[in-house]
Amino acid sequence: MILDNENDNLKVHEWISKYTQTGKLSIVTGYFTVGALAYLSKETKDKIDDYKFILGDIVNFDFDKDRALDLLNEDINIEASLKLSKVAQEAVAFLELDKVKAKTLEPNFCHAKAYLYKHNDKDPQKDYYISGSSNLTEAGVGLKTTNNVELNIGSFGSDPQYNELIKWFDNLWSRPQAHDYKTVVDGNGGVNRIPFKKYLIDEIKKIFTEYSPKQLYFKVLFELFGDELLLEKDNPEFNRQIGRLENTVVYNSLYEFQQKGVLSLIKMLQKHNGAILADAVGLGKTWTALAVMKFYQLQGREVILICPKKLQYNWRIYQKNQNSKFEKDQFEYFLRFHTDLTDDLMEKYHDRADKLFINEKPKLFVIDESHNLRNDKSKRYKFLVDQILSQNEDVKVLMLSATPINNSLMDIRNQFKLIVGGNAKGFEESLDIKNIDYTFRAAQKAFNEWTQEPDPKIGEFIKKLPPNFFKLTDSLTVARTRKMIEGHQDGLEFPKKSKPENIFVTPKQIGNFENFEELFDHFPPMLSGYQPSFYINEFEDADILHDEKQRDHFLVKMMYILLVKRLESSWFSFQSTVEKILAHHQNALDKIKQYQETKKETGWNEAQPSLFDDDDILAQLEDFTLGKKRKTRLVDIDRSGNIENYKKDLKADIEALQ
Repeated sequence: MILDNENDNLKVHEWISKYTQTGKLSIVTGYFTVGALAYLSKETKDKIDDYKFILGDIVNFDFDKDRALDLLNEDINIEASLKLSKVAQEAVAFLELDKVKAKTLEPNFCHAKAYLYKHNDKDPQKDYYISGSSNLTEAGVGLKTTNNVELNIGSFGSDPQYNELIKWFDNLWSRPQAHDYKTVVDGNGGVNRIPFKKYLIDEIKKIFTEYSPKQLYFKVLFELFGDELLLEKDNPEFNRQIGRLENTVVYNSLYEFQQKGVLSLIKMLQKHNGAILADAVGLGKTWTALAVMKFYQLQGREVILICPKKLQYNWRIYQKNQNSKFEKDQFEYFLRFHTDLTDDLMEKYHDRADKLFINEKPKLFVIDESHNLRNDKSKRYKFLVDQILSQNEDVKVLMLSATPINNSLMDIRNQFKLIVGGNAKGFEESLDIKNIDYTFRAAQKAFNEWTQEPDPKIGEFIKKLPPNFFKLTDSLTVARTRKMIEGHQDGLEFPKKSKPENIFVTPKQIGNFENFEELFDHFPPMLSGYQPSFYINEFEDADILHDEKQRDHFLVKMMYILLVKRLESSWFSFQSTVEKILAHHQNALDKIKQYQETKKETGWNEAQPSLFDDDDILAQLEDFTLGKKRKTRLVDIDRSGNIENYKKDLKADIEALQ
């Protein structure tokens, strides 16, 4: 009977399980796996009185892997690998039985494979043999699927070939080449002979050796960061360049955790052409990024930094000839703003986009506050991808953001795509991820489902995320929190924040209002300079995108968010924004006074985005207002009888802003 491990025929392991009763079993095989040996033990050890194994062997002294025992090279799945320790212990227990005998052919390798069974009743119809191509492995005996083509013949003792095979095996067992010892080479090059069965047992025991937590910790670290260690070991030129960086002022001004971040970012940029520095606020992302920029400046790359306009002074002070702390390092990089990412604004520079950004020089683009470019449908995002990143062959992208995720996981997906020029399939070669859109679609679905659970736990959410999500974040991001740094850096302390004072508001205090949103809506307009439509009584019916009052209401809410963000950024930034808002309100009041004196129609364009210079707020405003500027007519406010009310509210706002 043909045994080829196909569905139409019996598999080798099925034949053994079906026809093995009490008796003796002899096997010759080139090599075996632990799983197959454990299976054989489980199926036959209570039936078989005597086992004989002959294993072919390749012996050489250059420390090549021993063919006789293929413990780990067998292609097993994750579930099987988790069970390997238990299986190995079962295999060892089997080999330790006195009725199990094993020999090796040394120095020859035996290509023959045969399974010979002899029943105790000496009934030829109960004896059998299997001969052909199948080694004693999971794949060979059909315990797992494989692409290998196996061909074996199975028959019973009445077949004349059976007795011939028994004689052949007995002859092989008694040959001088069949040894019950094994020749091994020790660490000093010495040759030793040990009992072959003991050798097998010792080798298999290594699979379930109990390691200390420290050993396991270092093993995990090597599996995670082994590629980085090999990069340093095998690349002397890279080490030389790192050595030059280590001699710079900026690098030596960093804390140890920042220096480690610099090296990690550089390795990510070298391997994947991009990275995101997502350290928490206050951990020195600017200086860390400067060290990375210096590394690539020393390599001869053009460094182009793109940041929000409000942060330009944070970066301009470190350019050369600014007498900064790092003046000796002579930083050279071009400075551009997020708002410049359009054709018309690039025209105003003497070094236009097509001259600066598009040439044959290798480049490093550094994008500060990269979360402002989280929308891959925005004009700025498309301009950056289509007109800049895709037009250069050798580009690396470093992004900085303490909050790379604002609204959904798609935010960080879009920032990752900047690394590969907007191509969702761009990480197929470097990270073996065919399409990151699929990865993040699955991740977002997992998040949405997790948020609907009655008692969502972060650990459960992490389990739901696809493996490729972690492969991306681990390979492309450096993100530390203050809690992670504290206690690991000598002499580094963070300010201790006092606990906030809770102010409780009872339903009695807010009257009949059900929530703060409803209460807020009943207040007189604040920041009235941005809500002129509130003072006009009649508007044509319109949907929300064209409802003037709704648009103004939305704008003021955005202004509140803007002020909080400015306050989080710095006192200077907050003061600058308040002064701009104050100037806007003063201008509105002056227009009203002029109108009351002349009764001539005047107006002003409210909610001009350039006034605030905040990319995040601007993007939302543009989406909501459809990118149109609106002109308020004071005559409409006057006809509604609210010109004095508007004037009064403007004065109150001006007083508060002052």
